[in-house]
Amino acid sequence: MNAESYVLLALLFLAAVPAVAQSDETVRAVLYLTGADSPEELDDRLLEELESFRSRPLEVNRASRTRMLESGLLSPYQIASLADYRSLSGDVLSLEELALVDGFGKEAVAILGPFLSLASSRKPGEAVKDTVTVAQSAVVRATLKDVGAKYRLSAGRFEAAGAWRGNGGTFYAIYRTRRGKILVGNFNTRYGQGLAFWSAFQLSGLQTPEAFSKRANGITPSWSFSGTGTLRGAAWDFSAGPWQVALFGSLDGALGAHAGWLGRHGQAGLTASRDRVSLDGKYAVRGVELFGEAVWKGKGPGALGGVRFPAGERFRGAVQLRGLPSTFTGRKYGEYALAAGLGYRSDDRSLTGSWTEDLALLPIPGQDPRRMQVKSILTVSWTVSENWLLESRLTSRYRSYEDGRTDLRADATWTRDVWTVKGRMNGLYSGGFGALTYLEGGWKPPGGFGWLRLTLFSIPSWQARIYAYERDAPGNFTAPAYYGTGFSVMAYGGWKFRLGKTRVKLYLRGSYLWKKEKPGQAGLKFQLVADR
Repeated sequence: MNAESYVLLALLFLAAVPAVAQSDETVRAVLYLTGADSPEELDDRLLEELESFRSRPLEVNRASRTRMLESGLLSPYQIASLADYRSLSGDVLSLEELALVDGFGKEAVAILGPFLSLASSRKPGEAVKDTVTVAQSAVVRATLKDVGAKYRLSAGRFEAAGAWRGNGGTFYAIYRTRRGKILVGNFNTRYGQGLAFWSAFQLSGLQTPEAFSKRANGITPSWSFSGTGTLRGAAWDFSAGPWQVALFGSLDGALGAHAGWLGRHGQAGLTASRDRVSLDGKYAVRGVELFGEAVWKGKGPGALGGVRFPAGERFRGAVQLRGLPSTFTGRKYGEYALAAGLGYRSDDRSLTGSWTEDLALLPIPGQDPRRMQVKSILTVSWTVSENWLLESRLTSRYRSYEDGRTDLRADATWTRDVWTVKGRMNGLYSGGFGALTYLEGGWKPPGGFGWLRLTLFSIPSWQARIYAYERDAPGNFTAPAYYGTGFSVMAYGGWKFRLGKTRVKLYLRGSYLWKKEKPGQAGLKFQLVADR
């Protein structure tokens, strides 16, 4: 290391001392909604979508049924239960009251609360009144490589937004009615179980029983820097009672239509485009959920189905079957799989865990008919006391056609008042043994936060790489892949304040990565968020 490297390291450590750490609320909510077991499995697109609800929370007392479903925050059962409760008792006026509504509970409310608004303008039994409020949100982000900006304006039923970074970006304009919406710009389509009409993010594996089925929320606008995986064109949807219809088209020639039914205990839909047709359904009663989707795509069929169910007072289980021939996948191999999962939660919720097995046959016709993959995931989380949390995760992947991969990590987290300290030890074997460890500390007094992390790693090759999530400004996501031998240091801080009616948040993130195989690399990111 040269003198400049040592100077930069010292500055990063000093910067974290007075800095005031990003809340993990958004990451925690995405894990809950997707069924993922760790932040390393996520990406920035889904976090960007959810983060937008922090500046403009979902108004559960005013939003239409389709708007609630579109948000992805609530399930059909929760939406129906909330409508029944409000018709009998009036608007929900506190999070404690929301936790008492059937289908919610304390855990769901604690996780989703920061993204929900309980604003109310009516008395029990009184009709909902239209109110027009004007809100604006702006984000400016700068790194050593590029500059990006976001802006959104909403006024009553109309909303427009745009995001730009380098050569990419997204925009949309949307007009919502009580029964639907018209949208022009970038949008996502998420129907069924992800086989045919599911744009943007999907989990890479079945990590917990909750991840075995997906939450379909139809057509949603996209407000992201990259726009990767989204459609750009126009869309329309409409609902009448439990029935829904939608039309969508993109500039690249994709055209599609959807007709569906949404009830208290389930949903069903038929979605079609020029080259595919999908029939999907989901039904849940007394804790048992049946789900499935059958698709004709291109030259062949594909199907997925399963069940999630309670297995005693403390356990929950899930089973999934997949049949995706090579004619359906468009690749030289198909996928025929059986997956099963089991989750555990103690009565006081201090001890939780899950175990999933995914056995997949991936045959190449005429070449390797026995080509297969087996993936196992075991997780345990133990709240030892008010201050201590211990977590561990074991992932093992066997493939008949290449080296396997076994990953074991253990985390310990200590919290007290405004302080947090977390450490990780991570070992991985795939053609060679790699190890990574980090220690980080966080400080979160009123009005700001700060984090400092030091990471050490020794990983022989890219094949044995280890991913480690790092905190970043809201709406961004950082999970670098470490390989080689070296260390990294990251300092991250922010400050929140008000300028009149405008809420302003400043974020600054600095990092330095050194490997013995190459010169050191420095990174710097600044983000300004203003909401009004």
